[in-house]
Amino acid sequence: MSKLIWLHEDCLRATHQLFTHAQDPAHDKAANAVYIWDDAYMTKMHFGLKRRVFIYESLCELAVDIYAGDTIETLKDMQHRLGVDEIITGKTPNPALKSMMHGLRETVKVSAIADAPFVQMDSPPELRRFFKYWNKAKKNAFLYDGRP
Repeated sequence: MSKLIWLHEDCLRATHQLFTHAQDPAHDKAANAVYIWDDAYMTKMHFGLKRRVFIYESLCELAVDIYAGDTIETLKDMQHRLGVDEIITGKTPNPALKSMMHGLRETVKVSAIADAPFVQMDSPPELRRFFKYWNKAKKNAFLYDGRP
């Protein structure tokens, strides 16, 4: 079974649980990881220059191949070209990324792996602006001890 790791902005760290999930026990290595640099998506999500630079710098710290293009088209092309049976990605609250995952599931198994939360929140976070999220999250961010 051939696996491919799809990184997006909500799972850009080397210790994310998806890397453990993608480990191939027969070869003792993780699947290849890719990030799709999708300008149309980033523009739709209102990613500014600073956010894009942060994403790029995060990617430079990871063992990941970066491709430019439409996320869905690029991943579907890779699926067919490389014979990918499963795409492993990080779970996200982002509706746009969830929609992409749903679209991919029409042709390939997609596993969205949850990671340990940065902070436990009482209600869904505001995701459009970081400071709206942070003002709500900071109340609990440094109190969270890892227990559910």
